Amino acid sequence: MKELFDKFPKVGLEVKNLVLLDTCFIFDLLDKEHTLIPGHTYAFTSFNVEELLIVGHRLHKMKVRLRRFLKSNTFLIVETPVHIGDYEQEKEFVNSIDSELLKHIADPSDAVLLAVAIKTNSIVLTKDKHHLFTVELENYLRKYDLKVYKEIKDIK
Repeated sequence: MKELFDKFPKVGLEVKNLVLLDTCFIFDLLDKEHTLIPGHTYAFTSFNVEELLIVGHRLHKMKVRLRRFLKSNTFLIVETPVHIGDYEQEKEFVNSIDSELLKHIADPSDAVLLAVAIKTNSIVLTKDKHHLFTVELENYLRKYDLKVYKEIKDIK
């Protein structure tokens, strides 16, 4: 599956106005067989790609759907200097974007996606209700005008 991700253009944190897809959102999207809404630039972080590659090997039924999904859509990969399992690196990266963000998100690996969204002025699509859908976090993110949605139909 790595070869499918390798075909997508790699960009840095200077790219703006993306729709960032969280790993859990992808699996929900595939499970419900929804499609992406045209007119948006969809992206994964390289951090999420690593996660999809690790998890994807364990989910045989989902693996076929994921391959089909990747083949039929175009995405950007936002390169991040963070790798799965490196907790200290995750915290360091998030703090380099916003030193207060980890006070509002308990899990640094979840905060990586939000940090990328802040830096790239992007929308986030996720199903992570525990860490990314709190009133406290929503209030904090207002200063960035950052939108976090759990349904694809909500993006405009």
